[in-house]
Amino acid sequence: MRIVKWLLLALIPVMVVGLLSGCGEKKTEESKYGFMPVEKIEVKVNGEFTISRGFDLTSGYVWREKYDETMLELLKSEVDTETKEDGTIILYQVFQFKAKQKGDTQVFLAHIRSSLGGDEIRTQEVFNIHIK
Repeated sequence: MRIVKWLLLALIPVMVVGLLSGCGEKKTEESKYGFMPVEKIEVKVNGEFTISRGFDLTSGYVWREKYDETMLELLKSEVDTETKEDGTIILYQVFQFKAKQKGDTQVFLAHIRSSLGGDEIRTQEVFNIHIK
């Protein structure tokens, strides 16, 4: 009986460590292009910055931007491509902004698909912009 008690006392910390090790953050492709609750961008007045997000044209979802037009100017909203070594083509939606005045603002991106029942939002992202 005494051996069982010591064995249980020795196994409990091992089990706890094993359970906690499975709770870590997983690095996936989604962390590269998917949901990022907040990202901070610093830029000077009249400076430019670009936000790009990958997307799948066949899914029907596209990225839509929303921002304060008194603080930022949207210079370009376009689709760009990247060709990998294996010939795979990746699509990106690229948003290029120009900072108009000092202060803090935000850019909101939503991955939206329009349907008869209304817009379906897959992902939303927020970018905090600090203009110096």
